Amino acid sequence: MGSSDSAGVSGEDVRRAFSHSERSPTPLTTVEVADRLDCSPGPARQGLEELVDRGELRVKRIDDSTRIWWPDEMANADPDRRSEQEEFAAFVSAVRDYAIFMLDPDGTVASWNEGAERIKGYSEDAIVGNHFSTFYTDEDMADDVPQTNLETAAAEGRAEDEGWRVRSDGTRFWANVVITAIRDDGGQLRGFTKVTRDMTERREYEQQLRRERDLTERILETVPITIGVVTEDNALVRANRRMLEHFAIEDSAIETYSLESWELYDAAGEPIPADEQPWARARERGEPVYDAQRQVEVPGIGRRWLSLNAAPLDDDQAEDGRIVVAIDDITDQKERERLLRREYNQTEKLLRTAPIAIAVQNAEGETILTNQRAQESLGLSDQEFIGESDDVGEWEIYDSDGERLPTNEMPAARVLETGNPVFNEELVVDPPDDELLQFRVNATPLHGPDGGVERVVTAAEDITELKRRERQLEQRKSELETELSDILGRISDAFYALDDEWRFTHLNEQAAETLQQSRDDVLGRKVWTTFPDDAEGIYREQFQQAMETQEPVNFEVYAEDLDTWLEYNVYPSESGLSIYFHDITERKEYQRKLEKSNERLEQFAYAASHDLQEPLRMVSSYLQLLESRYSDELDDDGEEFIEFAVDGAERMRKMIDGLLAYSRVDTQGEPFEPVDLDTVVDAVCEDLQMKIEETDAEITAESLPRVRGDESQIQQVFQNLVSNALEYSGDEPPQVEITAERARSKWIVSVEDNGIGIDPDDQDRVFEVFERLHSRDKYDGTGIGLALCQRIIERHEGTIWIDSEPGEGTTFSFALPAVDA
Repeated sequence: MGSSDSAGVSGEDVRRAFSHSERSPTPLTTVEVADRLDCSPGPARQGLEELVDRGELRVKRIDDSTRIWWPDEMANADPDRRSEQEEFAAFVSAVRDYAIFMLDPDGTVASWNEGAERIKGYSEDAIVGNHFSTFYTDEDMADDVPQTNLETAAAEGRAEDEGWRVRSDGTRFWANVVITAIRDDGGQLRGFTKVTRDMTERREYEQQLRRERDLTERILETVPITIGVVTEDNALVRANRRMLEHFAIEDSAIETYSLESWELYDAAGEPIPADEQPWARARERGEPVYDAQRQVEVPGIGRRWLSLNAAPLDDDQAEDGRIVVAIDDITDQKERERLLRREYNQTEKLLRTAPIAIAVQNAEGETILTNQRAQESLGLSDQEFIGESDDVGEWEIYDSDGERLPTNEMPAARVLETGNPVFNEELVVDPPDDELLQFRVNATPLHGPDGGVERVVTAAEDITELKRRERQLEQRKSELETELSDILGRISDAFYALDDEWRFTHLNEQAAETLQQSRDDVLGRKVWTTFPDDAEGIYREQFQQAMETQEPVNFEVYAEDLDTWLEYNVYPSESGLSIYFHDITERKEYQRKLEKSNERLEQFAYAASHDLQEPLRMVSSYLQLLESRYSDELDDDGEEFIEFAVDGAERMRKMIDGLLAYSRVDTQGEPFEPVDLDTVVDAVCEDLQMKIEETDAEITAESLPRVRGDESQIQQVFQNLVSNALEYSGDEPPQVEITAERARSKWIVSVEDNGIGIDPDDQDRVFEVFERLHSRDKYDGTGIGLALCQRIIERHEGTIWIDSEPGEGTTFSFALPAVDA
């Protein structure tokens, strides 16, 4: 009979269990009988109770959970039947698993049984007569535990305790102790019975179970998924903290929470019936259900993607169909999968529709995918590309040098072999029945998890038309080169061209002759290598300025190695410079001689003007003296003649002063420095204040800039121009407006009036020395003022010009260098 056969334990079976005892009769516990019958305690207990009812067995409860059974033949040992006390004494003596003994009212051991000797290690002779506190630890003795237990049993009839007890050899064991008071019919305390059971193994087993339970609890609380237990009606009876927090379940609401409140949907969003839900299937089949990915509408949370795992709870005591559920929230994972699918679809669509030919090969070199452009470029279908059709003819592929490429030297094959990408390789494809095609190919490896090449992506740009145009352009370039060479040969100036890296690209014979180098030696070299070290800086500065500003540059340079003055005109473009230069040595020599002559003329003019001052003062003085002494003797004609002579001398003095100022513009000028034109105009207006008031003139000036120049000379220019505007104003009160406008590195200053104007035919004449457009009777002046203005502006490397019509007023404009130029 095995434990699986829980029914049918007969009285005969129970009798046989007692007959196995070495010495009969031996009391046995229910568990001991079940072990001997190889069945569970329940059927053994039923068989024992059956024999008790028949009077064949006797039974006694020795603690709350344990009863002992023995055959009734013990009562038949004496024909006179022993008293119940003697019978119990015999029973006690035979029990081996319990220490059962009597205590006197003061706690002295009065009897001893075999179980007590086995458990505690004392023989009957050694322990009877000693106080039962002998079995207690020092700690319990200090706490007076033995006496307390006796007093409790005496007062309440019974005391139960668990704790460490001491054997005769000093070792400890964990004991369950029940002390029961014994009283006579009159209620007098006669002593105590003490039943002790060795619970050491059970305690260790319970502690192990407790440790395992604690470990299980810690695991449940630390695993990164939600875990719970549900009953047959899917009510939640247990959950780890992660489950409570993830699904917002209050601790107090666990008993009322049910998975019935969850609505489950499949991937398409269709509801899942209750009997097909993972916990229902696990309960029905009696086996786990793993990774059932469902959309779940969770109360208070909303719809989430969950991976549901359900398994029946393997517990003999679980009779309510409990299921363990483990839940992993995969909503984020599903969203990533959705985005990846979308990206994959977009990438595949991009690949399929990309404007360049793309093919994908696997690790065996087989083409597994081509896009539409690749199929169109080569006139092959997708099936023909991936080798599912034999009707593709013979294709030949060549490198850019025209060498035929074997299969193992194709870009994709080399990538598979080396794992390194191939970039910008030009190939020529010769179809069976079509014209040659040219492609620029890039091949890139895609590595698998093990680091090996898993795929090769080949992208090919059809450059057939591009190459055709390149050939046409090369041909046209060659023709243009020939034409350009002819043109350059006819240019009288020396000419060369530089690219954006300063290399010679063109050079005519005149330039080669001037540079004293052959065309073949110079072409392709950087321009700086053709100049002497001491002259390179001049060229570099001017050439770089032209490239940076994209403005033409003109400069002159003395080439010492050639003993020649050269004038350069540099014209920039985005691709480089065009440079024209020619020998100006003769012109520079002429300029030198002219400057020398001008210098002598200026010296002569200064000397002559200075020397004329003295006789002119003498003439004026004697005329004034003649007038003062002999005025009474002169008639009207004489006085008029003297007046004409004095006026002529005064005009001569002014002309000499003007000529002196004109000759001193270059020789007596001050160094250039920043000049505030507002300050200059204010000074001019102050000097001309009397004339401004006499003519009722209105002079307006906007905010004027600062320029570089000689302040006194610039003031002279403004004074001459404003004076002329006041002088030649006509019948209306003069109105003068002074403005300025920026033009790159210079300021253009304008002085505009409302006067009588100047005929365009006379506008060049007004800048000549002593040139007058009106008689002295009508307008006073020496005819040198505007010539002086032009000389001053030219010293400032500027120009002066006129915009005027008769009767429409006049605008004088001139250029001065800006301070920040």
